[in-house]
Formats: sequence, structure tokens, C-alpha cells
Amino acid sequence: MRSLLTAPAVIPGGLNTLTVIVLLLTLWHASQVLGVRRTLAFFAITAVTSWLFEELGVSTGLIYGPYHYTSTLGPLLGSVPVLIPLAWFVLVYTSYGLANLIADRLPGGIAGGGRHLIGLVLLGALLITALDLVVDPILSGPIFRAWVWETAGPYYGVPIQNYVGWIVTAFMVHLLCRSLERRAMAQPAARPSTTHPAARPSTTHPGALAAHV
Repeated sequence: MRSLLTAPAVIPGGLNTLTVIVLLLTLWHASQVLGVRRTLAFFAITAVTSWLFEELGVSTGLIYGPYHYTSTLGPLLGSVPVLIPLAWFVLVYTSYGLANLIADRLPGGIAGGGRHLIGLVLLGALLITALDLVVDPILSGPIFRAWVWETAGPYYGVPIQNYVGWIVTAFMVHLLCRSLERRAMAQPAARPSTTHPAARPSTTHPGALAAHV
């Protein structure tokens, strides 16, 4: 835990630079698993949806509880630091991969029908919220103070409402991403330029479709 708290201090730019580095690594990994087009779509969905929920949350206090951001995370877009939607993508993609590995032992893709899709969405939302059980007390604590809770809650000062809001936000993001993924995987693959058997896809395994999306 001590190394986690002191790592940003030894990186030029601190926590902000660390977030960007982790984001770039996450985008690279996602592009290998999902393909570039689907990665960019996931990123756009996550960034826009999370920013809308965060902006509404800061403005009204209805989603996560009353809070406001400090200057720690840099420039704001509205009432929300630009880094926040970027960090959401890192957590969403991490929980997406974990949900797939737990449920299907696959790094990406969806096997099964609509009920299985909803199960993966819910599992992803719960996993990302579990990650926030660690992240939120640290970043809203006395060392970083990236945001301030106006009404302290029972979990290291974090309100329980925050975690309900995280489940709702993450569920919506995962649902949008998974629905897009399901539609993309349902589209027929482009015909090969030759009819030679070696040029045809050898499997319909979900993971094999990433390169065609």
C-alpha cells in the first residue's frame, strides 16, 4: 500500500501522468483483444456516458452523493476533470475483461443469448464497483484530495450512495458497450478475396471475430 501511495510522487506530473500512462497501455491492450474500431467505440461510449453521469452527479448530488472535485486532477470539462472519463475507460475495460474471464474464460466477445449478456453486464458493474472500494477512499483521502465529500459517509468517509451510483453508471456503460459488441459480432464477416479453404475463417469463436470488427 505504501508503494501505491508514493508512486505518483516519483513520476513527473504525478497522478495525472500516471493516469495517462495507464490509459495508453489499456488502449493498446484493448486494441489487441477487441480490434481498433471496437476499442475506439468502447472508449467513446465510456467517456461520454461517464462524463454525463459525473457532471449530473456533481451538479445535483443525486447519483453519488454530494461532492465536488478539487484542482488535483487538472483541467475541468464542466464540473468534471478531463482525466475522470479517461480513468473510467481504464476501469470499465478492466472489469469487462475480468467478467469475460470469470464467466466464459475468454478475453473478449460474448457467448450465449440475451440473458447471458445481462449477466455479464451486471458482473462487470459489480467488479468495477469493487475496484472503487479501493480507489475512492485513497483519492478522496487526506493525501490526494482529488474530490471532497460534502457529507462524510461510513466507509472511510465515502457515502454508501456513491457505490449505488457506481453500479448504475457502470451497468449503463457496460450495457451500451456489450450491445454494440453483440450487434458487431452478429454481422456476417466480409467475404474472402479467394475461395481457397485456407482463406476462410476457421472458427466462429467470439475471440476470432475481433479482427473482423
